[in-house]
Amino acid sequence: MKEERSKRKRMKHVLFVSCFLFFISYFSLLTSPLSFATTITADNLEHVPEEAKYVATGNVRIEKDGAVLLADHAVLYENTSDAKATGNVVFEDADTFINTERAEMNLDTKTGKLHNALIFFKKGDYWVDGTSVEKVKENHYYASSASFTTCDYEESERPDWCFKGDKVDIVVGRKVTARNVTYRIKGLPILYSPALWAPITSERQTGFLFPYIGSSSTKGFQFSTSFFWAIDENKDATVYLDYYSKRGIGKGVEYRYLDFTKRGEWSAYHLRDREADNLEREGYRLKKDIFEFKGLHEQQIGDARAFVDLNYVNEEDFYKEFAYRRDVRIQRFLQSSAEVSVPLRNARLYLLGQHWIDLQDKGANVPQRLPELGYVVHPSSVGPLLFSLNSSIANFWRDKEPRGQRIDIAPTLSYGFGDRVQVFQSLTLRETAYQLSNSAPFESSPHRETFEYRANALTRLSRHYSSATHIIEPSVSFTFIPETHPLPVFDSTELGDKTASLGFSLYNNVAFRRFSLASTLAQSLNFNAGDRPLSPTTLAVTLSGPFTVTSDLAYDFNKGKMETVNADISLPVFKGTYLRLGERYSRASELFQLTGGITSALSKRWALDTTLWYDLKGGGLRDSTLIVKYLEQCWAVNLTLTRRPGDAIRPPEYSFLILIELKGLGRPLKLYEYSSQSQQSS
Repeated sequence: MKEERSKRKRMKHVLFVSCFLFFISYFSLLTSPLSFATTITADNLEHVPEEAKYVATGNVRIEKDGAVLLADHAVLYENTSDAKATGNVVFEDADTFINTERAEMNLDTKTGKLHNALIFFKKGDYWVDGTSVEKVKENHYYASSASFTTCDYEESERPDWCFKGDKVDIVVGRKVTARNVTYRIKGLPILYSPALWAPITSERQTGFLFPYIGSSSTKGFQFSTSFFWAIDENKDATVYLDYYSKRGIGKGVEYRYLDFTKRGEWSAYHLRDREADNLEREGYRLKKDIFEFKGLHEQQIGDARAFVDLNYVNEEDFYKEFAYRRDVRIQRFLQSSAEVSVPLRNARLYLLGQHWIDLQDKGANVPQRLPELGYVVHPSSVGPLLFSLNSSIANFWRDKEPRGQRIDIAPTLSYGFGDRVQVFQSLTLRETAYQLSNSAPFESSPHRETFEYRANALTRLSRHYSSATHIIEPSVSFTFIPETHPLPVFDSTELGDKTASLGFSLYNNVAFRRFSLASTLAQSLNFNAGDRPLSPTTLAVTLSGPFTVTSDLAYDFNKGKMETVNADISLPVFKGTYLRLGERYSRASELFQLTGGITSALSKRWALDTTLWYDLKGGGLRDSTLIVKYLEQCWAVNLTLTRRPGDAIRPPEYSFLILIELKGLGRPLKLYEYSSQSQQSS
């Protein structure tokens, strides 16, 4: 028993001593300057207690908080975590990879000085090469002289492009600024700028955007640059400057904003056209100063919604001469509108104003809707019927021809029945009254009472096969509107008059696994057309599959002539290359044009897109565009060649435009693009 008690005492003593030594060891680890979070290995490692430092030589590796420092020789101070490294120094953490000759860094703050350093930023995928670089903060670098590029860096070769400048200041993921900057290609200086300020992120950042450079036979040398200002998370702005050696200098500003209840985009542009002076001496009346103003604002006020869409230009030929896109150059009208809409129970109350500018006919008297108050009742059940209502009070103004006020009330009753054959009917009663000024040849207070009856019957027949599905939808429609006396035409309200027509249509769709063919054949019979009751027969065809064909045509059997033909074909020539062909014909408009183009991704680096318009009615070659893009790992070049047709004043215009895109320094996202992407990612 005595031996067991003595063994227990000895075991308690050993346990006590072990616990004491454990706590002493743990406390020493906690208070040691070189804690367990820092490890250092080397071929030779020496500890100097009196200076509280470690001296390492040969294959030095220091690790701390996920960062690694490699060198031939290093000194690490225990109390401050300062490190001095020389010889093949490499520092790497989650964001950067640094190769330098000599480094003086603090491993806690990850700041310090680098000598002859090459830095790779992983998130932005760009490089900085500087002789003396200071790591001010973990994401902030400053160099008295350095170069910047997003090209893959090879020590044996110079990068494809770089910016080299003084006082280079870099905030990782945000921006780069520098002084006395030269843009270099393969080390050769090409362009000089006294300052550089550019975003280095895919997010919205303030900075100068890369310019467009080009030349035009009518505008001369062109240089267009812009500055993007990311004001805050929901506001940004862009300032534009366009220089045309033959025409003048254009200045513009664009402002955008967005929040939970409103969004908007406003812009203003001014160009003093020097060519106008020459044309005036030749007898042409053109304004010297061109102003363009655009504004869009949408706002939600409780349940109500309001929007303003303003578009104004004081020179009708501005878009025809200066717009890049063809659809903008050939647009007929420029519309401005404003509306406040208040939803009610199954109804809507609105106040609308509209203003139109005719860009092709300066003498046209387009009626302006200033303003219109309307009340709309959405379809509502009244027993087996549906009731709806459109009513409005509008004021129309124009310099010449009748103008004044109009009241229009149009209630509608609808009824539908049938299963296999569905029949829909509607009866609209219409009361329209006017109070006119400058009313001739109409009365000053004309009015009209009329009605409109519509009926439509349709059915669907379908059958499924092992390799295809076939759908046929025949339909018959009837419309009747009695004859009324003539009225001044302000909009489509006045167009409904004396109609008695019976229409037939047949929709046919055959869908296979790899392609489908859909067509719609339509014909109507007008009982008010005398001995020629047939209206033009229309046929619309769409073929989808390995190639795409869309076509619509109208043939008048009364005259034995084709009225309109529109067709578009997209054919794959070979992988990545498509041929586009089109035709536009209208006998009434004396329009007959052919279109053609090629879209091709020739290789991983080359792509092109061409478009040609040819007028067979004597106009000859119209708009023509060739876009060539060359893509490298860190840069791309877009070359646009354009031919625009001339007119009685000017000859055809030939122009080219060059845009250089540098990876990581591209044009920033606009506010709405940024917002939509943020919502998708969230």
